[in-house]
Parts: sequence; C-alpha cells; structure tokens
Amino acid sequence: MSILVSHARFVVPVLWAMLAMVSAPAGEDDSGESVAQLLDLQALIDNDAGEVSETLLESDACAVRMLSAVLLYRRDPDRYRNALFAELVIDDYADRSSGKYNDISVDEAVSTMQSASSAPEEITDKRIQMVVGFCALKDKNLWMMAREGDRLSLARFFRGAALSSLLKGTDEDPLAITNAIDAHTASRHRSPGS
Repeated sequence: MSILVSHARFVVPVLWAMLAMVSAPAGEDDSGESVAQLLDLQALIDNDAGEVSETLLESDACAVRMLSAVLLYRRDPDRYRNALFAELVIDDYADRSSGKYNDISVDEAVSTMQSASSAPEEITDKRIQMVVGFCALKDKNLWMMAREGDRLSLARFFRGAALSSLLKGTDEDPLAITNAIDAHTASRHRSPGS
C-alpha cells in the first residue's frame, strides 16, 4: 500500500491546510501564450460541452498539456487515456531505487508548495494552481517526512489533489489511475528477474 494511502488520515489534512495557505502571485516563466491557453482551459473545467483543442497536448507548457489531457479524458476516456497517463508520470524510480530522496521539513514543504503552485494572477481556479504545482515538482523527487519516518511525495500529493478535483463528478477513480501509472513507471526500472 502506498505511503499516501497508509497515512492519509494524518498527512492529507496537513497538506490540505498547507494548500489553503497558497497564494497565487504572478508566475516566474509563464509565456503569454501559455497563460492565454490556461485561461481558455479554465473556462472549460466545469463545462464538459465546451471543445478542448487536441493541439494543446503538444504545448511546451506542462500545465497546459496536463490540464488539456484531463479535460479531454473527461470527455472521452478511451481515446485520451494514454495522453492523460503520459502527463501524470512521475519518474523518480531510478533515484529512489538508489536511495536518493530529497527530504524536506514540513516548514520547507509549505514554502515549496507555495512557490511551486504560483500561477499568474489571472488564473483564479485553485485546481489549475494544483496542476502548476505538480508540473513544478514532478521532476524534483521532493519528499516530506511524515509520522514514523515515512515519506510523502510532494509531486504525488499535487497530482492526486489536482486529478481528484478535476475528475470530480465523473465515475473515474483518481487513486486507481495514479496507482496504475506509478506501477507501470516503476516496472520500467525493475530488472527482468525481479
């Protein structure tokens, strides 16, 4: 069972409280085009009848790709499953198998999450801020120490929170989706005999 699930009663409320403190100052490297694309997508989050352009899956901006993949998946899960799964991969298994974890304290986690989820002020939807946070942290292998010495991945927390909120109202199971992605990603790092 994953660390996130086994310690959900303790860790998730702490992290939700940290997310509640997140503000949305102007982003650091946001291009005007990606901000415009995120604003267009923001208007489509709660409008399943609105058309999402497939070309956004090719964006240079991780947040645009991920958000468009989720919204396309909501509209047609069979057609866009692979696109969604590709955007949700956290490939830290090579580092982890060699014992490399970038551990940070709870205080550092708060400031890191605030910084990571910074979005341009026009982006008012907290769900997009979670997507931005995931994109900022997905390649950092950052872990917060939880009770009893267990670790919680900040990127996995943002991914789960974003996916859960964006798939709310559907029959999709965000935990099953992320577990399947992680199992597949981890399997690429196992030796053939293990």
